Amino acid sequence: MNRRKLITSMFHRRLLLLLAIAMVVAAGLGAQLWKLAVVQGADRLATAERRLNLVTYLPTYRGRILDRRGRVLVADRPGYDVAVHYEVITGAWALKRADQRAKSAHRGEWAAMSPEQREAAIGEYLSEYEGQVEEVWAAVMEIGGIDRAELDRRLDAIKKEVQSTAAVVWDRQLRQDIKFGRGPVDEADFRPRPIREQRQPHVLLPRVPIQVAFDFRRVAEQLDGMIVVQDSHRRAYPWMTADVTLDRSTLPRPIRSSEPVTIQVHGVADHILGAIRDDVWAVDMNRRPFIHRVVDPTTGRQTEQIDLGGYRIGDVVGARGLERVFEDHLRGMRGVVRKRLDTGREQRRPHAPGEDLLITLDIALQARIQAILAPEFELTRVAQWQAGWNSDGTPRPHALPRGSLLNSAAVVLDLQTGEILAMVSMPTIAMGQQMSAAGRKQSQPWVNRAVEAIYPPGSTIKPMVLAAAVSQGVHRLGEPIECTGHYFPEREDRARCWIYRPPLYNTHGALLVEEALSRSCNIYFYTLADRLGLAALTSWYRRFDFGQPLDVGLLYQVEDDSGTETWRGESGGTVPGEQALAALRATGEQRFTSVIMGIGQGPVTWTPIQAANAYATLARRGVRRDPSLIRNDPRGGRLLRNPDAIRQREDLSLDERLVQRILEGLRQSVEEVHGTGHHIRYADGTMDPIINVGSVTVWAKTGTAQAPPLRVDTTGDGEPDMSFADLSHAWFVGLVGPRTAGSPQPKYAIAVVVEYGGSGGRTAGPIANEIIRALGAQGYLPEDES
Repeated sequence: MNRRKLITSMFHRRLLLLLAIAMVVAAGLGAQLWKLAVVQGADRLATAERRLNLVTYLPTYRGRILDRRGRVLVADRPGYDVAVHYEVITGAWALKRADQRAKSAHRGEWAAMSPEQREAAIGEYLSEYEGQVEEVWAAVMEIGGIDRAELDRRLDAIKKEVQSTAAVVWDRQLRQDIKFGRGPVDEADFRPRPIREQRQPHVLLPRVPIQVAFDFRRVAEQLDGMIVVQDSHRRAYPWMTADVTLDRSTLPRPIRSSEPVTIQVHGVADHILGAIRDDVWAVDMNRRPFIHRVVDPTTGRQTEQIDLGGYRIGDVVGARGLERVFEDHLRGMRGVVRKRLDTGREQRRPHAPGEDLLITLDIALQARIQAILAPEFELTRVAQWQAGWNSDGTPRPHALPRGSLLNSAAVVLDLQTGEILAMVSMPTIAMGQQMSAAGRKQSQPWVNRAVEAIYPPGSTIKPMVLAAAVSQGVHRLGEPIECTGHYFPEREDRARCWIYRPPLYNTHGALLVEEALSRSCNIYFYTLADRLGLAALTSWYRRFDFGQPLDVGLLYQVEDDSGTETWRGESGGTVPGEQALAALRATGEQRFTSVIMGIGQGPVTWTPIQAANAYATLARRGVRRDPSLIRNDPRGGRLLRNPDAIRQREDLSLDERLVQRILEGLRQSVEEVHGTGHHIRYADGTMDPIINVGSVTVWAKTGTAQAPPLRVDTTGDGEPDMSFADLSHAWFVGLVGPRTAGSPQPKYAIAVVVEYGGSGGRTAGPIANEIIRALGAQGYLPEDES
């Protein structure tokens, strides 16, 4: 059939054509509408919602750290931040102001000017506004107390962080524009939209004092609002400095006085509490970013998730000590306010402050013990009474010059709970800040000597050797051992007893347990160690928790540039491992090494906290209990170390009779005249007891442990120029409890070490005596009525 006959007129043909075109257009519009409403609907709705929401983040504050009696040791206090607008930081502010000024000056002719003419016109005013920006930087440096190098470093850090964030956001903007057909496909033609961080001020000086904040507010009025003073928080350490009054009437005779002394101590517990830093490092951002970008595996779409506890420039981060280890617990979560620009409605989520951390320290006891170890109290200065006198009254030499300051550490441990009541390391970090560079290099004040520094135990390890030998079945309690002066018959110059020396070459004779400990006979313990053998001896040392950190609450993990993870904050001391044992067997030194390890020399070291813990374990008849600084441990127990370092927690199950005889030997060591920790003898032959607190019983062991040469810098040029040899560290480790009519029981373990102090009894002993008196003054022990 002829189609022209069906379409009878030109009008109908055109009508049909228009209808077809309309249908095609409608189909295209429908498809586009489907694409916009269904396919891209979720993305476009999310984009629209973001643009209608004004988001403001509210600051939070860190949790407090409190001592065992609820005293606040660390807390956030109201403070102020000084911020500068991002346009000022980048230089865009000066350029924008110069551009506005040039357009105003050339009104009417600006459109006709060439780019070169416009640039020249802007340049006429640019230096003026750049000068105003320099006034801002001058004020920041002068009032804020930083130099130009530090200012530039902070400015660069802010620009780097914002540019990094902008790069991610702009990449998302470009992909959305391409996807939605809003812009050119060519990246070179893409014009990014400013991000929030480019429109807001950034903190340059966090947590400034109130007077500094007022000074900046006054200056800000003169600098066109380029500086902004914001409400903030500062971290306060109210016990960082304390005045402690000490009685001097019980000190050794040469420094005794009826007048008390008040000592101002600085940096109380600063090794433990730690500090915060204002710099947010890349490792912080990687570990917990504020904006976490997630890619949907099915759609490939990237979305943002906000961690309100994540890190941003201007945040504070725990840098060391408890502030670092418990960073996530203390940190808190920001609040957020979302305001709808179309309705004005606000949704507010309040901030969540960081949680408090309750620790076991008694800060008043900590401050008192720090004062006892302070140079002003005279117990940690080299003196003749520490070196002693010969029987004819002539002074014995001390390897160090008289008056030299001695670094030290002390620990007090609750025997039943394992809680650490005090843990002092001298000098403190705050004291180190007042030292010269040479002094800091020499003293290393940043080292927490109570848990990080390792020392040979010397004779203080002897009770553990005895416990091991009897428990292992190589020695009977009733068996005497003869002191021959030197252990190896063919070598009088090796493995000698400490009293076997010219001109008399004395020996102790036959000894049982109690006298062997109280007289500290080396031959007795050489014999026990030799019977045990090196493998069994090292095994028992490990069972007493030597050779690995105790994790009292300061242990943390760091990763170096190669990705290797190591533990910091605590040391574990040293005990020979399998490779070291094999090497000793190969060289034939196995027996000699075992013998000298029996008196705490050779390849065995420990920390003061390990020493106190070992004595506490011994007093509990082998029941092992983890010493701790933390009362409300949010980690839920021990930190997980790598499997090779995890301690086996079985108890040692020591025989009660064995423990009682060891305790009796330790009591005799300080309470009987023949004990090495009993007295200080003076040039005239008179004596003073080392422990003079009549209301308590003390079970303790002294130790004089051979130390490496001490190299000192006497010129201050940073390089050691003098060396002192034949030195010893001074130890006093023991237990203390109230003196009762029946059978007294230990309550606390105490460890004291004085670096290069010489005699353990004469140097560390008087310090332990004053620590016992401090425990009485703080209510932990009965005070001495005399």
